[in-house]
Amino acid sequence: MTQRVLPGQLVGEFLGVGSVGESDPKAALPYVKRLKLPYAYQVPRIKEEDMIRQFGSLVEGFEEKGDYILDLDLYAYQEMTQNGMPLIPDQSHAHGLYLMMDGSRYEFFKTQQTAPATMCFSTRGSDGRQLVSQRMFHFYSSLMTRVAKGQVEHLSRSCKTVFLCQDDPALGFVVKMIRDGRADGLTLRQVIDGTEKLFPKSVVPAYHYCDDWRLLSSNSSYILWDGVPKIVHIDVLAFLPEIDPGQAESINSFMERGGALGLGVLPNVDDAYITPVTETLRRNLKLVLESFQKSTVSLDLLHDRAMISTQCGLSRASSPLSKEIHEKSNEFRSIFEETIKRLL
Repeated sequence: MTQRVLPGQLVGEFLGVGSVGESDPKAALPYVKRLKLPYAYQVPRIKEEDMIRQFGSLVEGFEEKGDYILDLDLYAYQEMTQNGMPLIPDQSHAHGLYLMMDGSRYEFFKTQQTAPATMCFSTRGSDGRQLVSQRMFHFYSSLMTRVAKGQVEHLSRSCKTVFLCQDDPALGFVVKMIRDGRADGLTLRQVIDGTEKLFPKSVVPAYHYCDDWRLLSSNSSYILWDGVPKIVHIDVLAFLPEIDPGQAESINSFMERGGALGLGVLPNVDDAYITPVTETLRRNLKLVLESFQKSTVSLDLLHDRAMISTQCGLSRASSPLSKEIHEKSNEFRSIFEETIKRLL
């Protein structure tokens, strides 16, 4: 039988995307530590914890000439791509990564890092051009491979099983640039292979894409579902799973091969809530699961291959909402099981 990437103990539990709506890094510590899957939370209200700056800071020349600008010389390029030593952001760029490692021991622990395609898209050269090219994808793949090694090395002292999620919100834009011939030799296959090869063998692989996941296809292949099995987090509220039979079949095959879904069914901003968190979850989850079912995605497979999450990170949420979602997450598993069983 194919081994599932998602441990049974975590089915229906809360999957934190990464960011929290706090200004004080220590404020999230108590409620994140109590999760079944605690994680190295990010605090984007601190400038240094922006998802690009957090890792770009490890590169010589980053932001010396302005926000998100990388003026890269040959020496810095070679040093990054030819040196495989682990790297890790310092505490000023990753408070949660250090605060959570306070002597506590974790059965499961999740961390995240920005995927190389999004690093390329989100940084610019001194000429103002986005750094989307074969050369720069290789550079950022090297950087993030070293960061992955560094994170695992750092976390393994306190964590039995590490989940590593690659955040790739700009993938769709990079795919379009490749199709339009504006990616300077970079191919989609290089992006897919380079991203998947980045995961250390010891981790549970995960991937986050917050744009319209239904459109990520190429030559009848579905980018999210045809790769190696992992936990794929998608926004299924803004982008309901109203999909064609081909994509439904691909999702079913993905789950049969061991993959799992992180269901972004909870809003990540205060204004989107008109009812309490648990009531909102029940309503949205029913809507989403019925949509999956109507599209012929197997609920029998999804039943033990899914986690509950917010649409995206909580960077724009208030501190009270961030706290409430985490504290109410101890009810998510039972709500998930009750809701999906009614439809089976």
